[in-house]
Amino acid sequence: MAKEQGEPQRQERAPAPGGGVDSLALATLAGVVAVLVISFASWRDVSRIDRRLGELEARMDQIGTRPPAQAARRGPDPDRLYTVKTDGAPSRGNASAPVTIAEFSDFQ
Repeated sequence: MAKEQGEPQRQERAPAPGGGVDSLALATLAGVVAVLVISFASWRDVSRIDRRLGELEARMDQIGTRPPAQAARRGPDPDRLYTVKTDGAPSRGNASAPVTIAEFSDFQ
């Protein structure tokens, strides 16, 4: 059969030497199998962790060690007015200013 001009030529893949299995197809198949095995193992581990976390949460609820939803704040109360003695401390500005800012630092 004569080929017309402008018609794309089809390239056929040559068979593997010796009539064996195509190495590219075999490598692709091995890669897909490896990805499936790794995915299954990861899914199984995540399922175990999720189940274990559920068990731990249930035990915490039983013994009452779970912190309340509104945990008590730690540290100073930001709404409270604190009086700090600054007599004799180094200062800058007018001593009779209506506002005094005292800065505390801890260098450890």
